[in-house]
Amino acid sequence: MQIFEALSLACDELTHNSVINPRVDAEILLACSLGQSRSYLLAHFQDTVDEPLSLDFFCKVRERCKGKPLQYILGYQEFWGLKFEVSPAVFIPRPETEFVVETALKYLEDNRLTIVDVGTGSGCLAVTLAKILPQARVWAIDLSESALKIARRNADRHGVTRRVEFLQGDLLEPLRSLVSEGQIDAIVSNPPYVSQKELLTLQKEVRDWEPHLALVGKGSGSSIYPHLVSQSRMWLKPGGILVMEIGYRMQEEVCALFHQGWKQLKISEDLSGIPRAVAGLKV
Repeated sequence: MQIFEALSLACDELTHNSVINPRVDAEILLACSLGQSRSYLLAHFQDTVDEPLSLDFFCKVRERCKGKPLQYILGYQEFWGLKFEVSPAVFIPRPETEFVVETALKYLEDNRLTIVDVGTGSGCLAVTLAKILPQARVWAIDLSESALKIARRNADRHGVTRRVEFLQGDLLEPLRSLVSEGQIDAIVSNPPYVSQKELLTLQKEVRDWEPHLALVGKGSGSSIYPHLVSQSRMWLKPGGILVMEIGYRMQEEVCALFHQGWKQLKISEDLSGIPRAVAGLKV
């Protein structure tokens, strides 16, 4: 089978199963199976695909037809220009979460900082900040041991294992045996903020494949934010910063939590003007 024939068959199958952007997905999956770039496919349109590679490609296509996210099939997702391993054990990093990094960096300098990432998942926030701030020490916390295993591998991939410590537990509780309250410079988080009702309306790629613990958490909707803000106020140094990603139309509700013990509030919007990150400085 030639490359153009494989792409045509895959595109038809993906289209039949209502996959968005079937041509793009087909090209990405075939390039992955061949170990080549998408541009290679254009330059070698009539080349023959060996049977083992063809079988691997159509196996990937069938997974995509079932709704499995492209990132889980490929096994990685880029974040802040870095490649992160992902699997159904972790939430797929989104471009919006880069606003958490961007906002935090406006307040942080490259000195001996202590940073905590709450709900680290793939480790994208913790590893990225450790990579950008080579003198910082980072604690990355998650309830899921399966997620932490992937986060550890991502830290190793990017050479920051010695400065990022991974802890299993709820919110900031795992810090109690490691550091005194009022000693943290920065806390970052992309917490679960989807309600059970909203979960049912999400695309099947998200609803059926991504971990519900990362989407909804132990509660539902915005219920985690009051606890995270309250605990962060205890653990941060005076002048320390808390940066959290927020969901659509959550700005007013989340900002109201910073009414006491915080001296400055910053809202970061994406290119469409949608609030994506809230940052507060502790008094």
